[in-house]
Amino acid sequence: MKGKNHFNFLKAGLLAAGLLLLTITPLARAQMHGGAPMGGASPNSNMNNPNGNMSPDGVQPPGTSGMQNNDMMVEQNMFGNLRRNFDVENDLSKMALKNSSNDDVKKFAHDVISENHGVSNELILPNPNGEMMQPELVPSQTKKAEKQMKKMTGKPFDQMYLVQMDGYIKNDQEVAQKAQSATNVPKASEVGTRVRSLSEDREKQIGALTQETGFKIQ
Repeated sequence: MKGKNHFNFLKAGLLAAGLLLLTITPLARAQMHGGAPMGGASPNSNMNNPNGNMSPDGVQPPGTSGMQNNDMMVEQNMFGNLRRNFDVENDLSKMALKNSSNDDVKKFAHDVISENHGVSNELILPNPNGEMMQPELVPSQTKKAEKQMKKMTGKPFDQMYLVQMDGYIKNDQEVAQKAQSATNVPKASEVGTRVRSLSEDREKQIGALTQETGFKIQ
């Protein structure tokens, strides 16, 4: 009897510990629902989360309290976010040029690559120590989506491509709007104005392409 009670006590302790872990790790659980399982994903499963650990406006909060130049931090965080987005958009669009069978989707992809290249050089900022700032990390959900898309062609590819691009372009808009309003950081405001106009045009193009393919982004 004593052994049985000891086993029940140990079992209850393990259960309580498990419940505690579930309580304190909501972000881990949220990542598990980033998209459909590999191999059986719907094209409408938006597996990307461009913001990652950043705040909803796309700007990563400062990681240290001792930063003396807040304007520089604002510029670096916004530009780092946009550079990461542009890198993903370019990779997805290069894939579209190979895997899509829709001429209009291919034209959109070609334009994205060309237009991003025109802005990218303005998003490169030096660190205080002279090294170049690195872009934000690409979310794991996006990497999974890219892996799936490499095996897709035709309309299923087009649909998933447009879903992924829609997610990143919406994030471009959020970050650009924030940058545009940073009037005390002239370069950030100028780039924000350009990127916001560019992303708004792309949203319209995606809307037209989804109608053309008979597909609606949820």
